[in-house]
Amino acid sequence: MARVRGRDLRDAMAFVREGHGAEAAERVLQAVDPDVRGALADLRDVEWYDLGLLQRFLVTAGTLLAGNDEDFYRRQGFFAGQRQKAAFIGPMVSEPEVRMKMAPTVWRMFYDVGRLVVTGQTAREATSQIWDFPATRELCARFRGIWEGIISEGVRRVAEERRCVRRGDPCCELYVHPPPAGGGPGDPRAEGA
Repeated sequence: MARVRGRDLRDAMAFVREGHGAEAAERVLQAVDPDVRGALADLRDVEWYDLGLLQRFLVTAGTLLAGNDEDFYRRQGFFAGQRQKAAFIGPMVSEPEVRMKMAPTVWRMFYDVGRLVVTGQTAREATSQIWDFPATRELCARFRGIWEGIISEGVRRVAEERRCVRRGDPCCELYVHPPPAGGGPGDPRAEGA
């Protein structure tokens, strides 16, 4: 069974509450299965919880609040990455060299399955691979957002999925880089991104 820290679940719930309001958060809680609702009622940041709880919460929230739009999960990930960086992982992700070295440790702080390998990183961009993790559409979008949230300083970075186990690749690979000049539709610098 794949597990996730309560902190990750708490960040997903905070995104709904802070981004969509207390009424929306209550609607999501009423819509999730009773076992998910019960687990979310008494979260502890450092405890381990079934990863399925996060997946089920995200799908329910995304369906109710965003029509299951993939960008909802990416924005939730960005929110979580920024929050976690501000709360306690900041020193471990502040500089490219440190981030590259500490990435596997940060991964293990949140997930007890899979592994994160950073294959290249500069101050402006990074390439990472996630191996042996039960990927889903929602979690993949969320990880793109997490990387964007962790690496973005000043100008928001864009995470691009180059490979994914859902397409038959051996790992999921994300390339994080500055947005293209001029932006355009879907520009992550846009309001609400």
